[in-house]
Amino acid sequence: MEHELVCQSCGTAHEPGGYPTGCPDCRAGGRAGRLEVEYDPATIPESAIPEVGGGRPETMWDYRGLLPLLAEAPVTLGEGGTPAVGMPRQSDRLGVDVIVKNETTNPTWSYKDRLNALLVSNRLAGGERRVATASTGNHGASTAAYASRGGIEDVIVLVPHETETPLRRQIRAHGAEVVVTEYDARGALLAELVDRGWYPTVNVTEPYTGLPYSYEAYKTIAFELVEQGEVPDAVLVGIGAGDGLYGIWKGFRELAALDVIDEPPKMVAVQPEERTPVVEALEAGADRVGESEGPRPITLSAGGTTAGDHALRAIRESGGSAYGVDRSAIEASIREIARDGLFQEPSSAITAAGVEPALEDGLVAQGDSVVCVGTGAGVKWPGYTESAVGTAVEIEPTMEALRAAVDVPID
Repeated sequence: MEHELVCQSCGTAHEPGGYPTGCPDCRAGGRAGRLEVEYDPATIPESAIPEVGGGRPETMWDYRGLLPLLAEAPVTLGEGGTPAVGMPRQSDRLGVDVIVKNETTNPTWSYKDRLNALLVSNRLAGGERRVATASTGNHGASTAAYASRGGIEDVIVLVPHETETPLRRQIRAHGAEVVVTEYDARGALLAELVDRGWYPTVNVTEPYTGLPYSYEAYKTIAFELVEQGEVPDAVLVGIGAGDGLYGIWKGFRELAALDVIDEPPKMVAVQPEERTPVVEALEAGADRVGESEGPRPITLSAGGTTAGDHALRAIRESGGSAYGVDRSAIEASIREIARDGLFQEPSSAITAAGVEPALEDGLVAQGDSVVCVGTGAGVKWPGYTESAVGTAVEIEPTMEALRAAVDVPID
């Protein structure tokens, strides 16, 4: 795709590239500017354009013509092409067609694989040989996997103490250095690494500018949803920085510009009630997302104290909203989704927990189709899911002990 990177603050266009600290013109003036990919829709090959109900997607690279790939060939592990799975229990209970876009089928079991497939490919094309990131787990594992696959050997992943052992081991298995440090100190340490020439795969600026290609890969979720069926009435996403929600919205926006769809869905952000910066910004009518200090929630990767302003833009442009949900609702969502076959981490299950408040608010109506983006697998977070699902009992190997331990009839 031929494209340029346009600053959303000053309007300056820049050549394709990494720009880890955002718009260089804004930065030189002491400001922060977010760069975004812009292209001429007339230059997109017809073969790359999704079709409603086309059923095509096998990987996200089916849409290569709509992605700003700088390399001759992508670093890929077969990411994308994830299933859209109906949730009959919640659908029947609420009278809404609830669908989970199951991103746990990606290679490292989270939707971060889409981002890193594109980002690592483009940075290899730019000559990067050292990569660093800060993560609560999923993004770090994905960065490590794709960097290793691309031949980058120098990889550092900064994780907080709260990151559980399965994720630490997964990151190490991919060959990265895993460094555990204070949750709130990781960003500053990563920024120092960037100053020393390391390339980050997450934002390092304050205020938030993000990375210019991070939104682009998430567009393919929108493309796949359209090809897997009709356009949903609403798409719910658990919010961290907001890149996933914004990228999916950008995908639907581009489909509308290409005349593939008439009306994009409403975009809905779901946050834990302990930290609701996007909810608060919307309620206040603010143009910027502020800080929302509070206890660290069960949704570790979707519970930051702030988010990017682009999340507000996506919600407002789409006529969507944002909701805060409590821990009990998230845990109930983990159980309900699991009864229909999917074990989602808290930061994924939070999206399905947002359907009920959206229905009560009137944003979603009876009979509507609602997609909940399931971003990561529950198996990575045994400690954070234990209170929702309980623990296994240990017994002596006798029938009497078995009868006493289980709630189902034996005979």
